[in-house]
Amino acid sequence: MWHLVGITLCWWLAFLLRLDFALPTPFENAPLETLWLAVVAQAACILIFRLYRGLWRFFTFRDCLITAVAFLVSNLWLAVGIYFWKGGTFEDFPRSVIVINYMLIIAWEIGGRAIVRFFREVRFERMYGKSELRPNVVLVGAPDECDIIIRSLVRQTGDYGRIRAIVTDARRHKGGRMHGIRVFCDLDAIGKIMLEKNAEILLIVPPFNSPKKVRRIVDSVSSYNIRCEYHVVPAIDDIALGRVDVSQIRRVEIEDLLNRKSYGIDVKRLEQFVSKRRLMVTGAGGSIGSEITRQLIGLAPKVLVLFEISEFALFEIERELNAMGSDVDIIAITGDVRKTSDIRTAIERAGGIDVVYHAAAYKHVDLMERNPFGCFENNVVGTAKLAEVSEEMGVEQFVLVSTDKAVRPTSLMGASKRLAEMFLIDRPKRGTQFRAVRFGNVLGSSGSVVPIFRKQIEEGGPVTVTSPDVTRFFMTIPEAAELVLVAGAVGEDRRILVLEMGDPVKIVDLARKMIELSGLVPDQDISIVFTGLKSGEKEFEELLTDHENVVRTEVDRIWVVKKGDDDSRERLDIGELLEVLDEGDPQALREFVHSMISGSRLVKD
Repeated sequence: MWHLVGITLCWWLAFLLRLDFALPTPFENAPLETLWLAVVAQAACILIFRLYRGLWRFFTFRDCLITAVAFLVSNLWLAVGIYFWKGGTFEDFPRSVIVINYMLIIAWEIGGRAIVRFFREVRFERMYGKSELRPNVVLVGAPDECDIIIRSLVRQTGDYGRIRAIVTDARRHKGGRMHGIRVFCDLDAIGKIMLEKNAEILLIVPPFNSPKKVRRIVDSVSSYNIRCEYHVVPAIDDIALGRVDVSQIRRVEIEDLLNRKSYGIDVKRLEQFVSKRRLMVTGAGGSIGSEITRQLIGLAPKVLVLFEISEFALFEIERELNAMGSDVDIIAITGDVRKTSDIRTAIERAGGIDVVYHAAAYKHVDLMERNPFGCFENNVVGTAKLAEVSEEMGVEQFVLVSTDKAVRPTSLMGASKRLAEMFLIDRPKRGTQFRAVRFGNVLGSSGSVVPIFRKQIEEGGPVTVTSPDVTRFFMTIPEAAELVLVAGAVGEDRRILVLEMGDPVKIVDLARKMIELSGLVPDQDISIVFTGLKSGEKEFEELLTDHENVVRTEVDRIWVVKKGDDDSRERLDIGELLEVLDEGDPQALREFVHSMISGSRLVKD
């Protein structure tokens, strides 16, 4: 109906405009006589170009072009139709009427849609009007990406907030405006801009979501002691495809500030190594173990055994993996690595195992200082029994998840992991290949500082840090799991692989950043309290000892420890360790560790 009314009105108005609102002879009957031609020609193009199917609230520049072309074609047809209808002439017909009609019908069709979109889509007042209910937002990003973000969020602005300023590093846009919003070109002045605009949310858009730029942005805001929330659009593909909405915007997490370079993983090599094989992951319900299983599922093994002592953790990871809809045969087994019967049962139920990823371990430093016997029984004796059964039952590859705390250990936990490494690396060759993977702290893993700090912040503080100078190497859970998988396919037998960890991070700086990312001000909203180093803890972690040399592997940023002078005084005898554990004397256990590990710095009990 809209189209028919428009065609009729525009045709009559074109005549009136051309003839100064009078229809003198011989043009007095021309509008009515030719109206049917105008309706047929233009209605035909509306049908052919399917202009009737467009949703007006989503009317775009592309739709404008299509509409203009459609009515240009229809008016050309109209001119040809009138010419032949009048016997090959335009006598008694003002030809300029067709041009005027074209302009009028374009204004009617495009203008009508623009008005509808303006009132139903843009919602100008909701976006820019004053409201105490919606927070003010400062947008940080490249101009093109910011334009897409604004367009994508315009329909949801009532749910998110009012964009009050755009900040970019493109100097040519300084002082300009985009969608009526002022553009600033100084990333170091974001804090000042947030203060001036009374902003409560800072939305960071790719490519400004790199760790280096996010830290720069957070530092700028922090210098003004501003309480604000940091949000990020994680994927630039979502912006390019126009799929950005409020649900895809998330808070900036501490992982976003971690300066970790992605390293090249040869996915084809891993697929060749894993595909159609029988695998077992111990500690499959833990932080690292569960991530290993998630990544293994995508590499299409034949069988995946989930070996876990915790019933609840095993239930959760089995349910998660089954929900992925994979064809992999998943076998969930409750078992203890200290019991050879449990290990044999797991391997037999799978019909044999090709690769074991050993992630089951006690890892909390302070807790293990107070439970030394359980620590060594699980981390050392459990590893030894798992290795021995693996050899007996024909396992091809055995990968141990180790830690940087095994280097010159000051804690019993670190010493237990070092002894586990020694037991595997020093074993006589009997078929199974052994490797250990050594890396630093894992962000977000159970028992790590990140979830502890997060909970302390949620509870209103204080955030507890052991020492102002304590530093740690960090990596993400997916990165750690990838390294473990790569270790199975890279390097020689009986080697320790080390990841190039980058620069260490001060824990107190980590705590401050987490407080700031929570929208709070350190030392004002949340205090930081130093508790002192606990027994067995180091201020600085190391990935290598002075006796260890590393050489680069074919995989970027993964190194292998070169086997040289053995730093152990003698090969580990599990039977001797069991005798020490049976004595129940903590000091005797420490003395045994001192005798086995050169350079250990265990605190005396």
